[in-house]
Amino acid sequence: MILVCSIVLLATFAVIVWQEGQRGEHKMLANAAGRVGLVMGVLWMAWPNLRRPINWLPPGIAVAGVIAIGMIAARPALAMVAIPAVGTLLVVTTIVRSLKP
Repeated sequence: MILVCSIVLLATFAVIVWQEGQRGEHKMLANAAGRVGLVMGVLWMAWPNLRRPINWLPPGIAVAGVIAIGMIAARPALAMVAIPAVGTLLVVTTIVRSLKP
């Protein structure tokens, strides 16, 4: 299902760009469909690994990573904030988990 969504969104992006170009009223829809289509494609490729739990990764970090990917897909400039925030959260949770007996 994720692959189908990705293909539909990327096809929508291609059709809009092919038919209308990057004019003002269609630019936002085309860019959103392209970005979300790419993210859905990446999630589809990573899906087998996401179904298995990762022992060394705290559970909240996976959710924070997916949220950060969504933020970066919506506004690429937020990568300057999202990546250090997830990294800081990973370090803090790792330290807290190591202090627990």
